[in-house]
Amino acid sequence: MSQLFVFIALCSALARGVSAQTNAPPLVNGGFPLVSPSAPRILFESNRTGKSQLWLIGADGTGEKQLTNRDGVAGGQWAPDGKSIFYTVMTGDTSRVYEIWPDSARARLIGAFPGRAPRISPARTRVVYDVGPWTASHLVLTDGQGRSPRQITVDSVNVWLGVWSPNGRELAYTVSAKSGMSVWVMNEDGSRPRQVTHLTPEEGRAQMPAWHPDSHQLAFQANASSPKGKSTLWLVDLRTTGAREIAAHKQAYLDETPSWFSDGRRLAFQSDRSGRMEIWSMNSDGTELFQVTGRQ
Repeated sequence: MSQLFVFIALCSALARGVSAQTNAPPLVNGGFPLVSPSAPRILFESNRTGKSQLWLIGADGTGEKQLTNRDGVAGGQWAPDGKSIFYTVMTGDTSRVYEIWPDSARARLIGAFPGRAPRISPARTRVVYDVGPWTASHLVLTDGQGRSPRQITVDSVNVWLGVWSPNGRELAYTVSAKSGMSVWVMNEDGSRPRQVTHLTPEEGRAQMPAWHPDSHQLAFQANASSPKGKSTLWLVDLRTTGAREIAAHKQAYLDETPSWFSDGRRLAFQSDRSGRMEIWSMNSDGTELFQVTGRQ
């Protein structure tokens, strides 16, 4: 399984009060959805075959197909035009990024980066990735060819998974510190880092930000400590830093890893509300809940 997939799966298991000291990772039939910026279809990860692979499905739950079949697959990313997909293969501490065109047989190697979860900027001129162990991770920024790497987050906090805004001007990421977990945003060059979520411990640990198409809002998940196994989705407007919860619930199930549809009105996310981790979607006000994967 991908290292990021394992990390989030373990976080989900701990949130549910399940011991992380297990031999087999939990089954994720559908997880980590990424909605295409140009069409109503969703890239997602699943370990249903025994190892984490990338799959594609229509937003209506039809046309599901497996895209990858190799060891070390560690997440994907849509190109801005929605015609191709970048995906990562981890070998040791090195991430090799490939570009594939899901509607053809085209594929090519983009490059290799000495870290996890590389994300390519919309203009393809910069790459950000994680370096260090999960408990002491920081972000590194390079040019599009991986040259001139420099650390852009401080060592005093644990940081992971930088995500580019659609306009390419900012990066959102998760920070874990003694004071708790929160979502931060910085400029594209690493300048002006600022905290944008300010949830209480009761509201949850903010993480996994996803940019709205307008580059002014973020969706994110907040994992609660009580009850164990509860996670909800939230929205924050960066112009006001006001946050609101979507589809609030008190039950012990997880709504996580949001991704916006291109119209900015609907979200895809992973949830175990059915008893198994699947892809779901809903409007940004929490209405019209729809199960995408595992409908049969």
